[in-house]
Amino acid sequence: MQEAEVSLRVALYYIKNRLTDQDVSVSIDGAHIKTGDRIHFDIWRFLGDQGCSRIEGGPGRWQGRYQVSGHAGQIIISSRPGIGDVNIRRSDGKKLYVESKKGKENKSGHEYPLMREAIRQLMTSSVLTDDVIPAVAVPYSEKSLELAGRWSKYPQMQQVGIRFLLVRADGEIVMI
Repeated sequence: MQEAEVSLRVALYYIKNRLTDQDVSVSIDGAHIKTGDRIHFDIWRFLGDQGCSRIEGGPGRWQGRYQVSGHAGQIIISSRPGIGDVNIRRSDGKKLYVESKKGKENKSGHEYPLMREAIRQLMTSSVLTDDVIPAVAVPYSEKSLELAGRWSKYPQMQQVGIRFLLVRADGEIVMI
């Protein structure tokens, strides 16, 4: 699962499960979508398959505002670095600040360095205030489940409040 898909699935999960009624901000690096003529993630097809339609944005650009069919919250997709991959104002007023990472098919052991990289990004951001919940989002695997379960018990993780969102291919999320 590509990083862009992980981020979009988190946004869609919160909107479709009515965990927010606010717009959700998703920042995607353009290189995660396409480099040169090589498409890494077909964002147009993915969003269409998820019932999303673009309602605002420049012609031919994937950045913009998307309506999620049947839901109040919209997804605002940009390519701005340094703002986190996904930002969600939850129904309880807290802000979920997410750093997403991809999964590599048929590659064992990739979860450890990718999850640690996301934790480093969270720890070096300047947005960790009392109303912010920092979270790591990665594709679900047995290894990511094991690591998230173990790491979430560490006192330093509990003190900062880092959560783990393990994203399944069907769009469901295991939250730790």
